[in-house]
Amino acid sequence: MIREYTCITVACDICKYKYDEDEYVAHFTSLDEARKTLAGTGWTITADRKVFCPSSDTEHQAALDALMPPEPTIQTPGQIAIDAEDTA
Repeated sequence: MIREYTCITVACDICKYKYDEDEYVAHFTSLDEARKTLAGTGWTITADRKVFCPSSDTEHQAALDALMPPEPTIQTPGQIAIDAEDTA
């Protein structure tokens, strides 16, 4: 008997490392199962379905930093902006 099965595997979008369990590539039956399995493992899944492994090299860190919103600029009311040009 020949049967066709469809499964889902997960690989890092940066280094292409495949998510594994005990030295074999993990296969999932659904995206939901893959997401639930990756939760709490250090892997990151973005809203646009990109996946990053927990590696902490500069390339991975740059990709995670790019997901963060810009840092807010804080200025007290009445304070002159630091980067304001001298208008006198």
